[in-house]
Amino acid sequence: MVEEYWGFKLKPFLNTPDTQFLFRSECFNEGYARILYNIKEIRGGLTLITGEIGSGKTYLAYALKEDLGKEGEPVVLLTNPTFSPTGFLKTIIEQFGIGENEKISRYRVKLLKKIENILNEIKREGKNAVIMIDEAQVLRKALLEEIRLLLNFEDKDGKLLQIVMLGQPEMAKKIKKMPQVKQRINVRYHIGPLSKEETIEYISHRLNVAGGEINIFKKEAIDRIFKYSKGIPRVINNIAQNALFVGMSMEAKNINGEIIDAVAVDLRIL
Repeated sequence: MVEEYWGFKLKPFLNTPDTQFLFRSECFNEGYARILYNIKEIRGGLTLITGEIGSGKTYLAYALKEDLGKEGEPVVLLTNPTFSPTGFLKTIIEQFGIGENEKISRYRVKLLKKIENILNEIKREGKNAVIMIDEAQVLRKALLEEIRLLLNFEDKDGKLLQIVMLGQPEMAKKIKKMPQVKQRINVRYHIGPLSKEETIEYISHRLNVAGGEINIFKKEAIDRIFKYSKGIPRVINNIAQNALFVGMSMEAKNINGEIIDAVAVDLRIL
């Protein structure tokens, strides 16, 4: 209904990791480049990406998975890492899909040996085995220790397994208390909010991909979206999507500053 009113073909501001709406901000590009450098150039093993809630970490993970997948790299993306240590190891074996018809042992030593064999086979094929863990701040200490042990698999060219952990800022605090894991981090980066200029470009980009007019939001409206969202993409989406609904309800021809103010009140942002 909202899309029909504004002339969109797609919903422009959903908070889902749909890569066709991907906006490559300066922070996104920097984080993306650092991860690829660690995976492909130096095969350093562990990358830590932090960012506030809604800053785009999940988008970064999905974009990397898609791009690396196109290059034939085996990539596992874990979005809810609340496994037991043994469950974690079994999931790795299942997700890489090598020897998937074999019975998976329940013994940890055998699981680790199976993973080592898988990683060596992937290396022989000239590829990089990559595991990306989103929402990494929920990882328990035992699972972080398992990750540390997996990073022991290496050869003369580097680590056999590349692990990218993406989490909220408290992830860095958790890692700080585990020096045995902290020392394994080869690359780290913090994704910051969008600038005001990037917020303007972000909104225009999403409107354009959705098939709508990019001038639906007046300048004063975008200024207030930036003010209330502080450049956090998820909050931008929430405000903009609600503004489109309010604008439709008012039979408005565009979204002005007053509509954004009203939405901010409704969302308890003010």
